[in-house]
Amino acid sequence: MKYRLRILQYSFIVTIIGMIFFAACDKKRVQLPEGEILARIGDKTISVDEFIRRAEYTIRPSYCKQDNYIHRKIILNSLIAEKLFALEAGTDNELVKNEEFRNYIRGRQEQAMRQYFYYDRAYNKVEPDTAEIKRVYKLAGRSYRIQYLRLPDENSVATFMKLHRQDGIPFDSLAMDILDDSIIPERQINFDDDLSSEFFDIFYSKSLEKDQLIGPVKNEDNSFLIMKVAGWKTNVVISDEEIKKRWNDIRDKLKNIAANQLYSQQVSELMKGKRLEFSEDTFYRLTDILAPLYLKSMQDKKAAFNQKFWGKEVEVDLDTSYSQSIESLRQEPLFTLDGIVWTVADFEKALQSHPLVFRKRQFRRKEFPEQFKFAVADLIRDIYINREAYKAGYDNVPVVRNYTNMWYDNLLSMHRRNEYLKRAGFQGNFGRDYMAAIDDYLNPYVDSLQQKYSDLIKINTAAFEKIKLTNIDMFALQRNVPYPIVSPSFPILTTDNKLDYGRKMIVE
Repeated sequence: MKYRLRILQYSFIVTIIGMIFFAACDKKRVQLPEGEILARIGDKTISVDEFIRRAEYTIRPSYCKQDNYIHRKIILNSLIAEKLFALEAGTDNELVKNEEFRNYIRGRQEQAMRQYFYYDRAYNKVEPDTAEIKRVYKLAGRSYRIQYLRLPDENSVATFMKLHRQDGIPFDSLAMDILDDSIIPERQINFDDDLSSEFFDIFYSKSLEKDQLIGPVKNEDNSFLIMKVAGWKTNVVISDEEIKKRWNDIRDKLKNIAANQLYSQQVSELMKGKRLEFSEDTFYRLTDILAPLYLKSMQDKKAAFNQKFWGKEVEVDLDTSYSQSIESLRQEPLFTLDGIVWTVADFEKALQSHPLVFRKRQFRRKEFPEQFKFAVADLIRDIYINREAYKAGYDNVPVVRNYTNMWYDNLLSMHRRNEYLKRAGFQGNFGRDYMAAIDDYLNPYVDSLQQKYSDLIKINTAAFEKIKLTNIDMFALQRNVPYPIVSPSFPILTTDNKLDYGRKMIVE
């Protein structure tokens, strides 16, 4: 039986003229501030946290992959060598003078500033109370199985709800009609999932019943979800350790939710009254050019800048293949922000330090204009947060400076490594022959730098002795940010396992 639900056709009208700009705040994660200093190399530092991230959040080479004392010393020597290579490179070199490199480092710094903005203005100011933790604790063990439908607009939702509530037609029957008798989609909802505050509140603030209908819940793309609770399992914790872990997990989750809400309020206030209006003709001409570039597989993207300076593909994405296509558009107005006209050239310049971040990870070609509009809006939001962060002096906060310097020194050291190997006569392919490069060229060079800069190196041996690592390969990414790679690649510079240089750091 069919119920005349005309909701299979999905249409999404892009409103770009006279659009009121609302700040969209993604869920944030915070890892600030850093802990104690592990090593000093002149005015450069390596924290314990940085040591762990560089070892745990990247793929370490086989010669230092294990958690034993020798391998930990190789890791420390590698990180110190990275700083020494950066010192040797100095500031008068091809890489530092390159505008694209400087913009990349500035983008990294500003991303860290925005994260510190979140930490200082929101995360550090909230704390869930015990009563709230106890309430959620009763439900945290549940793992829900839900069935769901995605409906394209309010009219289709209204039709669905009328047929369900007034006419008494079951969810399953309506769903089968909409889906043309195919299987109703299902998914699991777990407490540990990366849930939005809205979904967390739906599933873990109060007890739900089997077959209970949930929604409609509005999505970012203005479609709607309607869900049915198909059932759940409950994981009961018994041991003191498990109980403590669940309690702490709930506390962390509630703290993050409260911080996200406070952050959203502050950013909304910051963006209050801001108006973004797109020029329709330029907008569609530009999106026609950019859509193939952004939609093609990441594996197919090549960045000439990366190839030139580092010899392999890393995070910097400076594909300029579209440049000639948009030459005629560069001086055309793309949008007006608070009465100020941004040309396509102005927009391109902003992208050099803030690559676009799309809210949806996968979407169809016809959705690109709308998703592009959201990404531009989020970029503008971040520009305003940057201004507020600079005003607050967050660029001078030690953890922001250390994070920025970590990326700067990593990339500069790779540039210096490649430059040194070329000058020393290494003929191999470093990616394939790195062990030969280390044994014959880099180990002796690192030894000489350790002696040259020995008086500038101090090591916190007490902190080093306490560090424990895993030997599990992991590559960490952060979602919904312009620069998703959490940690620079591990510095493949030396296999030295001796700490026979520098001085012991005096920790007060």
